[in-house]
Order: sequence, then C-alpha cells, then structure tokens
Amino acid sequence: MKWNPEHDRAQQETADALTLQHAPHWWVMWSYSLRAWVAFYLGPATVTPLRHPHPDQLSQHMRYVTRRVAAGRSP
Repeated sequence: MKWNPEHDRAQQETADALTLQHAPHWWVMWSYSLRAWVAFYLGPATVTPLRHPHPDQLSQHMRYVTRRVAAGRSP
C-alpha cells in the first residue's frame, strides 16, 4: 500500500500536543523521513533542534533545555 500522511495521523497529533504542552518556547513536528519527533526552540537562545523517536524522551529533553536557557547556561 502506498504511504500517505494519514498513516502518521497519531504521530502528528502527538506533535501538536507536545507543542501545546511546551508553548510558547517550542514547536514540535513529526518527521516522516526521520520517523522521529523534532522540536524547534522559539525562545531567545540559539538551540539546535532536538529529535527523538519517543515523545516522552523528547519532552524531558525539552524541559531540560528550557531550564538551562532560563538559568543563563548553554543548552
């Protein structure tokens, strides 16, 4: 069967939920090609995009980076 975006609907919904959970500093997308979630920091610091194949791990990493940035440390 040919792939289409609807096959990854649950992953897209998880990305939307992560974005809402970590707003306003993060935007999360599901990468079809990487088969992983990718998070982009929208705050004042320069942060390399994060990616994880498991949303819980990504969420933990996002919280860690947010705390480091808030403390004025390098992510």
